[in-house]
Amino acid sequence: MVIRWRLSSLAAAAGFKSPMLYLESFVHRVPLAEVVSRWIVNQPEPGDVAQLKRIVNFNSYIARIWVDGLARTVLAGIHGQAPRSMVAKTKGQLKDFIVDNPFDDSERTRELVARYRRYPEDFYRETPFDGRLYYIEQDVMPHKRYVGSTRIKRFRRIAEKGSRRIVDYMFERIRANADALAEERAKRLGIPKHELITPPAQQVEEFLHAERRLLKMIRRGSIQHEFPILSIPDVVGIKIIADEKQYERIVETLQDHPSCTLIEQEHHTGRYNAINLRVAYKIPRDQLIASTPNAHHRRVLSFRGFDPETVAGEYRQFVETAEDHVLLEIIVAGTSEFMESEIGRSMHEDRIVQQRSHASYSGHLATNVMYLMDYLLVSCLAPSRREVSDVPIKLWVKYMEDTMDRLKRALFNVPVDASFEEVDDPAQDKPAAPARLRSVTPPPSGETPLSAAE
Repeated sequence: MVIRWRLSSLAAAAGFKSPMLYLESFVHRVPLAEVVSRWIVNQPEPGDVAQLKRIVNFNSYIARIWVDGLARTVLAGIHGQAPRSMVAKTKGQLKDFIVDNPFDDSERTRELVARYRRYPEDFYRETPFDGRLYYIEQDVMPHKRYVGSTRIKRFRRIAEKGSRRIVDYMFERIRANADALAEERAKRLGIPKHELITPPAQQVEEFLHAERRLLKMIRRGSIQHEFPILSIPDVVGIKIIADEKQYERIVETLQDHPSCTLIEQEHHTGRYNAINLRVAYKIPRDQLIASTPNAHHRRVLSFRGFDPETVAGEYRQFVETAEDHVLLEIIVAGTSEFMESEIGRSMHEDRIVQQRSHASYSGHLATNVMYLMDYLLVSCLAPSRREVSDVPIKLWVKYMEDTMDRLKRALFNVPVDASFEEVDDPAQDKPAAPARLRSVTPPPSGETPLSAAE
């Protein structure tokens, strides 16, 4: 039985009114979403930075444990043996593995492998990848048969996808406001809106006016409680290589698993063909509590601003107070479709590049949402735990990309340029007297404003 159920509905039922962005593969996703919604309107609260660091870093740590356990269970159910695995940090490692261990000797496979080996620079091999590859060892060729992988979305991809969800919502708000302006104009003219003929220049002006209205609401913080639940369900995912019979065993394994609920089965057809399974998974709380960060993990967390003396206690409390379930996606594809998605006609990286270049709305508001999400997540990796009383990226301010570069470098105390932080030498440099500029407010009665430089 397929159960229609979404974790976001639990948030709504709990009276969660301003979530904005809901990372369904994370625990403590409600307080994380509340921080995001506050920072969007520049209303940070004391403790936000520490809370962000705990939620993001501890989720990154525990997700590797629970998704690995689930992947091994499902893959063992298909193949009748436990798979072996290796960590992969770039897409090149994944692509190299399937090229060195091809699924078959078909003409198309030979063509793809030959092209990859001849032109490796065309395949985005250096793209970061945060995951693990699983394979079965066998006597016949290939001796290492790739059977699947797990991956955790990188911060850049989370920021990108999250900002796209937020921007889509804001774009609809802007368009609705622009339509309202056109409706007002039609009423003044005494004609139905559909008979209104609007010159392109005026359409642009009305859209920009509607955008300014929305920015004003964001700046005042009056829009925060109107934010909808914008879910991202695939921060953590599993990919499985399977034929039709094996797919049936995957479904049976998930349905029989005491910690899994199969929510939805979605078939994708077209340039890329696969089946997307949405699964609710009950986290193995006792196992996670027992998996306290070791010395290596504590050193990493220490660099990211955690106190190594208290991190074990913080971690335990984090797991003990976490929600019971997370949501993840399992993508099931056949061998040929998988090869095409990695080194063939539907290469995943090509699809991302195309997606980035075809945004329906790309004004400075959209850019700033991306900047803010990126900054917010990257700050979780930085050494500083300094409180933020004023969010450095405001949606209503225009920025150059250079500003974003400076802000992110500052998080890690990395210089922006080759300067030596020079300061004026009082003995040699006499600063010029500041010019008295023309007053921008009406002077008191009986007085006249100063000239620009009297």
